[in-house]
Amino acid sequence: MIGTMGMVGVYAFVLGSLYLLMSLGFSLICGVLRVFHLGYGLIFVMAVYVTWMFMENFGLGLIPAIASMCVVQCLFTLLVIYLPIVKRYIEKEELLLTSLLLVAIIIEEAANYVYPVTAGVDIPTTIVPGSIKIGAASIPNQMLIAAGIAILTTAMFIIFFLKSRSGLLMRAVSQDVRSAKLMGTSTERVYIYAMMLSIIPPTICILVMVPFWSIEPYLGWPLLHTAILVAILGGLGNLRGSIIAAYILGLIAATVSFLIDPSLVPLVSLLVVVLILIFRPQGISRSESLW
Repeated sequence: MIGTMGMVGVYAFVLGSLYLLMSLGFSLICGVLRVFHLGYGLIFVMAVYVTWMFMENFGLGLIPAIASMCVVQCLFTLLVIYLPIVKRYIEKEELLLTSLLLVAIIIEEAANYVYPVTAGVDIPTTIVPGSIKIGAASIPNQMLIAAGIAILTTAMFIIFFLKSRSGLLMRAVSQDVRSAKLMGTSTERVYIYAMMLSIIPPTICILVMVPFWSIEPYLGWPLLHTAILVAILGGLGNLRGSIIAAYILGLIAATVSFLIDPSLVPLVSLLVVVLILIFRPQGISRSESLW
């Protein structure tokens, strides 16, 4: 029993860290733009398949392919997501959500057409192969590295929001956009910064996860599902709440996996989130502030 609880503890930490990295960009968009980004899953898909495209079709090495993919991600977010959709429909929520969802579906179907599951997509981002025993738990080294990268990325984001001028402007806009405008803040510039920053966590997340994650064109949906759960439980747009929520969901996933049945993890996670929201509808932290 002690060994099992040790494994639950280790995997709760690792899964919670990964959930946090999955959801960080989603929470940022919710906090600054107040947009429920239903197209968020396409970032994961593009990170994998655009990198593979540069490697397979253009013959680039891993690092140049990743760098080229990041450029494509930024241009796509600005020219396809923000300018024609978010900026245009930010006050028309039903059109905004529908448009973002359709773009995500189009990207996934395009990826499925060009690189179906049988294409054998493989992004060699394994840093340390093999596994390590921590107590009774045997865990892949790549998962531990991914968890460490998640914590480091989150820490850098927190420092950015607490110490940098751009971060302070984003926090101001998230708290009261009208007051921020009256003080001379260019909200459109802040929105663009937020959209660009939101690409970083999911891109890092999927690149460090692909060695132990199933690669297929529809991989964005379960990751979006997790990001939504974390964001809702933490308080939409509140990064502090998202951190707590990610580790709560990580603990739930590890506990259910080792003590009950791994296939019940999504159902139990949903039920727990719903029960918590019944008694605390705003989530763990207030959703009116980024931090």
